Amino acid sequence: MKTINDLLILEGMKEGIVLAGHRGLTRNVQSVNISDTPDVIKFLDKNHLLLTTGYAFKDDPEKFCELIQQMHDLNCSGLVIKINRFFNVLPSEVKLLADDLAFPIIDLPTKHTLGELSRHILNYLNDHEAEQLYYALHVQKEFSNMLIKGYSLNALLEQLGHSLSRPALLLNHRGEKIAQSHDFQKESMKKIEQEIIQKVKEDLPTARQGTVFSIPSKEHQSVSTFPVQTKRQYPSMLVISDSLSLPYPSSQMAIEQAGNVISFTIIKEQAIEENSRLLKNNFFADLIEMKIHSDEEIFSRSNYYGLQKDMENVCVVCTIDEQGETYETLQLYEKKVGELHNSVYDQLEDELIDGNLEATLFTKGKYFVMILQFPSYSEIEVEAITKFAANVQANFNGDFSLSFGVSHSVPTLKELSTAYDEAVEAILTGYDQNMKGFIKYYKTRDLKELLNTLPRKDLKALYENALKSLAYPKTKEEQELVKTIQVYLDSQCEFSETARKLFVHRNTVKYRIEKTEELLNCSLRDPADSLRIRVALIIGTILKEDENI
Repeated sequence: MKTINDLLILEGMKEGIVLAGHRGLTRNVQSVNISDTPDVIKFLDKNHLLLTTGYAFKDDPEKFCELIQQMHDLNCSGLVIKINRFFNVLPSEVKLLADDLAFPIIDLPTKHTLGELSRHILNYLNDHEAEQLYYALHVQKEFSNMLIKGYSLNALLEQLGHSLSRPALLLNHRGEKIAQSHDFQKESMKKIEQEIIQKVKEDLPTARQGTVFSIPSKEHQSVSTFPVQTKRQYPSMLVISDSLSLPYPSSQMAIEQAGNVISFTIIKEQAIEENSRLLKNNFFADLIEMKIHSDEEIFSRSNYYGLQKDMENVCVVCTIDEQGETYETLQLYEKKVGELHNSVYDQLEDELIDGNLEATLFTKGKYFVMILQFPSYSEIEVEAITKFAANVQANFNGDFSLSFGVSHSVPTLKELSTAYDEAVEAILTGYDQNMKGFIKYYKTRDLKELLNTLPRKDLKALYENALKSLAYPKTKEEQELVKTIQVYLDSQCEFSETARKLFVHRNTVKYRIEKTEELLNCSLRDPADSLRIRVALIIGTILKEDENI
C-alpha cells in the first residue's frame, strides 16, 4: 500500500507544501475523497485521503480541529487543502493539533484543481494495485505448477518465504508445525518459532480466522496468520513474519493465492491419509472378525498401527446419537454425513493427543473405535478414560451428541474382538435405557439379565414346566411351599438354617421340602434339579415384574 510520501512525486502533490503533521507522511493511502460538506466524516474510512477547500470550516477553527481529531481516530491518511481559497493561513490551533497527532495537512497550489489531483492519485493507486494483482497471479501460477509437479509442503513454504523475503511457517488446526521455510532451521529462529506456536495455541479460534500479533522476542515486528482451508472442520494456518510491511510488489493477495495452492496440497495429502485409514480399518475388521489366525501376523500388523504386545487393552466405542428427524434428514445427504463423521474423527484424534493417551483410532460402520493401551488397568486408568470421553462430548461443536461404550480390559491383542463386542453392547444397553450423550462401561450380565433377553413365551413355558402346580400358587399352603423352596435353596439346602430364617421348626421345613419334591417329582439336593428350580424361581420374579408394569 502506498504512503503520503509516495504521492509527493505526483503532479500537484510535488508542488504542495506540508503545513503540519510531517511525522505522519508514512500513513498509508488506499483511496481519495473530495468534499466540502461539514459532515464529511460520515463518508470517510480507514486510509482515505481527503481533498477539500475547507469552505465548511472557514469561520470555525474549532469545527476544523474536531474534523482532524475524527479523521485521526478513523486512521485516515491525511488532508490536502487549498489554503489560499478561504483561509490564507492554517489556523494555529489546527496546526498544533495536526502536529501533535502526526496528521499530515498539505497545501495544494491554486493552479491545480481538486478533481485533477484526485485523478492523478487514483490512477497511481490503481496502477499500484494492478501490479500487485499481476504479481499475485504470477505467484498463483508458479505455485500451481509446483503442485502439479508434486512438490512437498516444505518446498512450497520455502518458495513462499523466498518470494516474500519473509520467514514462513505452516501449522495444522491444532497449532502444530507441518512445514517451514529454511529461516526457521536457524538456531536463532528456534526461540521465535516456539513463541509463535505458543501464541497461536493460546487463542486457536482467532488464529484460525486470521489475525496479527507480536511475540516477546520481536515486539516491534508483527506476525500474521492466514487460514488455509482443508477437509478438516478447522483450517490450518499459514504464519508470516512481518507481513504488514511486505516488499513491493508482494501483497497479502499474493499470500492468499499461495495459501490456496498450499490448501490443495494438504487436501491431496489428506486423501492419501484417508486411503491409509481405509487399510487400517480393514485390518481392524479382520482382527475382530477372527480372520487373522497367526499370532505372528496379528502382532506384526498390530505393531504397524501402533498397538503393542504385553499391554492391557481397553476398547472404547463412540457413536453419534440418532436424534429423530434431524439425523434422518442428514442421512439423505451423503456429503453432510461424511463431513460430520470427519469432524468427530478429528475431535477424537485431537483429544487423544491432548490427553496423552496411548491409543489407535479405527472406524467400523457407524462406530469410532479406540484401542487404548495401559501397562496396568486400575481406577486411575478408568478416570482417565472417563475424562477423555467427557472432554470429547463437551468440546464437540455440532447439533448432535456423542455416546461412549467402554469394555473391560483384555491382556492380549487376540482378545480385542471380545473387548469390541463388550463396548458395543455397553452402547446398545444405554440406548435400550433411552439414554443420550452417555458414557457407559460394560457390565457382565447376571442370570436374571440374560433371562430377560429371552422371549416371554419361552420363559413362561420353562417356568410352568419346572414348578408345575406351584407355578401359580392359589392357597396359603402352596404359597408357603414356594417361599420355603426359595429360602431352602438360598440356605444351601440346610434344614436348620432354613427353619431359623422362616421362624418355624426344623421338622416343618423337612415336611414342606419332602412334599414339594413329591409335587415337582425332583430332588432339590440333585444339582440338575436344583438349578432348574432356581432358574424357574428367577423367571417367576421376571414374570411378576412384567405383570406389575
